[in-house]
Amino acid sequence: MPHSALRHLGVSAIPARSARTWSAPFLHRRTSTSDPPPLRRRFKPLRFVSLIAGAGLLAYAVYDPAETYKQYLAVVRSSRTVVACVLMGVDYKWSLRNGPEVLGEEGYEQVKSDCHQRSANRLLDLTKANAGIYIKLGQHIAALVYVLPEEYTSTMRVLQDRAKQSSLQEIESLFKTDMGVDAINDMFSEFDPNPIGVASLAQVHRATLRATGQEVAVKIQHPSLETFTPIDIRTVTFAVRAIKWFFPEFEFTWLADELQQSLPKEMDFEQEAANAKRVANNYKYRNPVLKIPDIIFSRRRVLVMEYIKGAGKVDDRSFMEQNGIDCRQVSAELTKVYSEMIFLDGFVHCDPHPGNVFVRPKPGPSLLRRLISVLVPLVPVDTNFEIVLLDHGLYRSLTDEFRLDYAHLWENLINGNEAGIEHYAYRLFTHDDGRGQAPADGIHHHRLFASMMTGRPWNVISSENSIAAVKTQTEFNEVQRSVSTGRFLVAIADILAKLPRELLLLLKTNDLLRAVDDQLGVTKGDASHMLRMAVCVQGLYCAKAIRRQELRQLREADGIAAWNILPLLLKPEWWQIFGAYVRVVVRALLVSIYLDIANLAPSS
Repeated sequence: MPHSALRHLGVSAIPARSARTWSAPFLHRRTSTSDPPPLRRRFKPLRFVSLIAGAGLLAYAVYDPAETYKQYLAVVRSSRTVVACVLMGVDYKWSLRNGPEVLGEEGYEQVKSDCHQRSANRLLDLTKANAGIYIKLGQHIAALVYVLPEEYTSTMRVLQDRAKQSSLQEIESLFKTDMGVDAINDMFSEFDPNPIGVASLAQVHRATLRATGQEVAVKIQHPSLETFTPIDIRTVTFAVRAIKWFFPEFEFTWLADELQQSLPKEMDFEQEAANAKRVANNYKYRNPVLKIPDIIFSRRRVLVMEYIKGAGKVDDRSFMEQNGIDCRQVSAELTKVYSEMIFLDGFVHCDPHPGNVFVRPKPGPSLLRRLISVLVPLVPVDTNFEIVLLDHGLYRSLTDEFRLDYAHLWENLINGNEAGIEHYAYRLFTHDDGRGQAPADGIHHHRLFASMMTGRPWNVISSENSIAAVKTQTEFNEVQRSVSTGRFLVAIADILAKLPRELLLLLKTNDLLRAVDDQLGVTKGDASHMLRMAVCVQGLYCAKAIRRQELRQLREADGIAAWNILPLLLKPEWWQIFGAYVRVVVRALLVSIYLDIANLAPSS
């Protein structure tokens, strides 16, 4: 086409080029300053920067290989967490894309259960690979039997006795930095290199003090925790928030919040030593069954304490049978100890799993002492065993307001009083909206919360004293089925998000204690024990806490000194308080005597 025609169409003339240049101009050197530089020249600065960065990294790795390896492991651990969470989220989104209207109710529940199991397996693999606080997180999940789907709690249960052991070389290094000694043998004449127990945060070795010859247990924190715990907490927090973003209806950020609040306290062994001394002092003149090992000395990552010989785990039935110890009495005494902590002291050991609670045989009580314990249920009784409580890192102090609301809640749970349960449940939720109104999701949250507290269905709780009835397998299956149902799981997540941190730990504590009772076989088929536990133990301590507070308020209102009882006797309010407490004590006494007589009667 002539140039004049091109100009007429508004197109400039194309300069003449060779065929080779026209077909692939980007393959050749530029012929003018206006042409762009070829790719290899354009990326020369990037290659130079990459070379310098790589050389710097190599030099740093050569200069400090240990620190480089730690940073590499931190990246690997975080990547594992992110990948596992993404896979779990995608699995749930894809597997549950079709609802019950497509798959049918039974088919949908089966698909959801399979998805729960796959996700639980991924979470278990993650906790095993990363260890450290991930094991702690898995143990926390395993304890929430009546709160989370059974697939998660049963899968995570294997973590209760699984933790990675630190090497002797790592322990030696920690002793040099924390204790200021050249070697472990400078402090101990004997030190067993094989730990007698390994947990998620520490391991315990048997040793003999060089200075005194005393046999001791030495608790040593895993050295790697100090390196990885901060990044692990941030990663877990990110993962939980990402899950919330994927599934807005599931509010489990409280799990990450609890880790952030509790872990620094658990990792401070000086704080643990102070906790142990405080609880030992609380029980010094009160309950002879509880044994707290004496603290020899402590540092932030090292704790040396009395070594306890001849004890077995609290869920070891064969050990108790061999030593003539009654499992029901162990269960009752453990409930008394925790009732005193929760309802009277407001200072609670929140990690009573079998690895932290042991039973040690001792000579039994006299006949007179046994008779007194039968006639006066609140009088401490000598037993033929001690309950040894270990690991005092995780405690929670309860305010008087919270402690009394909790006592009122349990008193109403024992009596099956729905109005009282609803009132105090919502007080503990820290919100008052919704009381007396029809729930939008069709679930009465105070009833669901009552089931979470007791591990019993509402139809059992709502009948007076039915909470003291024998727990059946049908009940357990009903609770587990409800927990796995979508709308109940959402409601549980909503309740957990609203609960104060103290109540979350008490829920975990309740679940751990129930698990111990289940292992001891005292919750199924033993109606007398269940009645004694509810009415004669928890009911008494709840009543004692409530009436003690009412008397304190009565004294403070009139300025009456604690030692002066005469002015109180003239007040009708004092007699009302005293009468209410006496009714509870008499009720417990009659139940206790009846059960003792029934147990002595020959079975038909």
